[in-house]
Amino acid sequence: MSFFEASKKADDIKQGGSNHITSSGLYPVTILAPIVNVSAGGSTSIDLYLEHLGQKQVIFGNLRISNNDGTPNKIGSKIFNQLMIIANLDAVADPVEHQLPIGKKEAPKAAAVLEDLADVSVYLRIQMEYGVHNGNITEKKVIKGFFRGSDKATAEEIVKGEEIGKGFKREQQYVNNVTYKDGTTPEQIAVWIAAQRPKGTAGNSAPAGSTKAPSFGKKRFGQDDG
Repeated sequence: MSFFEASKKADDIKQGGSNHITSSGLYPVTILAPIVNVSAGGSTSIDLYLEHLGQKQVIFGNLRISNNDGTPNKIGSKIFNQLMIIANLDAVADPVEHQLPIGKKEAPKAAAVLEDLADVSVYLRIQMEYGVHNGNITEKKVIKGFFRGSDKATAEEIVKGEEIGKGFKREQQYVNNVTYKDGTTPEQIAVWIAAQRPKGTAGNSAPAGSTKAPSFGKKRFGQDDG
């Protein structure tokens, strides 16, 4: 059964560090560990623990590959499938539990890691998205696409074996795009960021909503008890 077919210092991880991904753009990154998370509602998403120019961080929760009812999420599963093609994989094995330094103050934390996609070098396009939830400004780093690290090829270019790098050049027109939802404005967000994302917002944390940890050892991830 396949899961899916088709040194850090305080100053370095501080929000706004020069190599910390905090804005829309195309970034050369190494995916250190893709982490599987299951929401309280039952949807499955992939967080990316990655490194960008020596800076490590987690891109949380927006690469959703299945919905609450277990059906594939069309957008997220398509982007994840493209990552698999870029990594030259036909299938990804079920996740394995690892201790990663992603807790508070780099504390080790158990995570369900897709080992087949660990240590993969890619270009990652991020588009910032701002909105409002329960009266607080929210901030998301939305994954828009992947490109092969060695030659900037898209998944489509790899499969077709032609026009390598054309899609990457075309993507340049979108790299500075930002999404403003719920009536937020660029001016409002600029003030909020300058104030260091005031307490109570989602600016430097995982998106709101609880998650349940996948089970390990006794059964495969996603397998029913029956």
